[in-house]
Amino acid sequence: MKVFVGFGYNQDDKWIKELIIPFLVELGCDVESGEEMQGEKLSDGVLSRIKASDACIGFLTKRGNPTPEGIYGTHWWVLQELSSAITYDIPIFEIREKGIDPQKGIGGDRQRYEFDEKTLVMLEIAKFISKEKAKLIYKIFMLLPTEFSNEIRPHAKFVKCEYRFQYKGKLYKPEETQIEKMQGGYGIIIKRIPSEEAQIDISVEGPGGISWNSGFVSVGLMNVHLQKEI
Repeated sequence: MKVFVGFGYNQDDKWIKELIIPFLVELGCDVESGEEMQGEKLSDGVLSRIKASDACIGFLTKRGNPTPEGIYGTHWWVLQELSSAITYDIPIFEIREKGIDPQKGIGGDRQRYEFDEKTLVMLEIAKFISKEKAKLIYKIFMLLPTEFSNEIRPHAKFVKCEYRFQYKGKLYKPEETQIEKMQGGYGIIIKRIPSEEAQIDISVEGPGGISWNSGFVSVGLMNVHLQKEI
């Protein structure tokens, strides 16, 4: 599992680099950050790392001096990194230090944890990673009927296959995958299944007007019957 970690590059946040990142590695994660790429705006390199990640953890810690009311600002680039992850439909975990300006954060139904005790942060991270790892289980669908396999066989290297999930009223963004030659025909490998109760819609398009679609069906199936679109 690849995890992007956003944090402040200063002495106060040194504990994140020295404690949290090694902890994530011990959890079996491949960790990326933008530490050596920081600048006035997020570089293409940072954005590429975020886009290639399976999850993003952002530490919104205190920055600068507090207001007369005792409210602190935080790191603008971490907010940008979290926002970019949301744009790429990547799960995020916003970890906020108590005392941060409540307006400085990511809105919506996002996973968030507020802390003043650093020792408890790792437990919450472990919970988050465990949950997200469960979503990364790969599954193979065989695509039927035989007529579908016969039609795409001469064009298998050139067809485009997309799938999207629907779960609890949320329609997920389409993701691309490759058609794979398997025993008995063709199939696809999917990942990031939101729930075993979700539904999946698979579409295949290719040269010469090839167009097949499954409509939304249960992810619990092993064989998915496609319908030819005319």
